[in-house]
Amino acid sequence: MKKIYELGIAFGGGGTRGYYHAGVLKRLLELGYKPQIVSGTSVGSIVAAMYAAGLSVESMQAAFSALALKDFLEPRLPKQYLTDSKPLRKILENTLKAKTFEELECPLKIIATCLESSKEVIFEKGPLIDAIIASCSVPVVFPPVKIEGKHYVDGGVIRNVPVSVIREECKRVFAVNLIPSSGKDMAYNGSMKHIAERCVTMMFNAAAMYDLNLADLVIEDVEMAGYSTYDLKHRDEMFNLGYNANAFKLLDKMG
Repeated sequence: MKKIYELGIAFGGGGTRGYYHAGVLKRLLELGYKPQIVSGTSVGSIVAAMYAAGLSVESMQAAFSALALKDFLEPRLPKQYLTDSKPLRKILENTLKAKTFEELECPLKIIATCLESSKEVIFEKGPLIDAIIASCSVPVVFPPVKIEGKHYVDGGVIRNVPVSVIREECKRVFAVNLIPSSGKDMAYNGSMKHIAERCVTMMFNAAAMYDLNLADLVIEDVEMAGYSTYDLKHRDEMFNLGYNANAFKLLDKMG
């Protein structure tokens, strides 16, 4: 019989908006909500893995801060992809003592998209860092990750907030969504970066709808729509938005 956990948290993708995740997690832990199982897509897989490995929120913030945006925007030759994942891999290797899923302190499920099958794949055993890098590999921006003969890209292509993969194992699931819809039109500036970011945002929004409806509580903030997925200048503001999310007001009513 499958084990049923009291609480699971699904951390969604959204680039450097992951600072919001850190703020949310810090507040949840302070309030006594400690998930027994976690899932994550893209940057959400990083946060979920660090939590499952027993790292503190402060350690997560330090790891994020070590990632310099210039490391990801330096041109690559040949320019088959905009950048590579080596800086991220180095940070993960230095931060995570656990190198496999089996070494983690709680169950973790990471979502990536298989290019051969065009389907999502759930990683929950074996090498950990390869799974995280695969989940974070935004198409065209990062090269696909090859694992056991298959090529993987960002899990957000299909499932950006992976509630469904832990739903049946949990009494309650909280979803943390980094890419909420602002409900407003965005100004068009014609730059390739802007076009690419808007397309990724629309794709990830569409890939989150189904799962968000499965969650017992969705933690998000429309103000996050105003931050770029490559924004490292406003990390403190994003962290504080997560820590002070309006959704926390609903927890008392939920019991």
